[in-house]
Amino acid sequence: MGSRQVRLTAVLRDSAGSPLSGRTISFAYKLSTASAWTNAGTANTDHTGTASVTVTLTTPNTYDFRASFAGDAQYDASEATVTNYAVRDRTTITLTVTSL
Repeated sequence: MGSRQVRLTAVLRDSAGSPLSGRTISFAYKLSTASAWTNAGTANTDHTGTASVTVTLTTPNTYDFRASFAGDAQYDASEATVTNYAVRDRTTITLTVTSL
């Protein structure tokens, strides 16, 4: 089994729907059956409010992913979660054609 990479992308917006730049987003993941989260890193939002990190998962399985903003003096904290996301191992297929 090989490792798989997934990109986690979050978009942070204010209540009017405007993107928030320069804010830190924390990312985490866990097996869907687990209770403890693993830190996947942090990234700052760009001018579109977007932040992303790449995670390498060594075991194909079903995972939960989380992005969170801790809040600041101007904005409340927020969090988004994707649950039960299946990460599968890659496959290859070989086809042989033989004349009879």
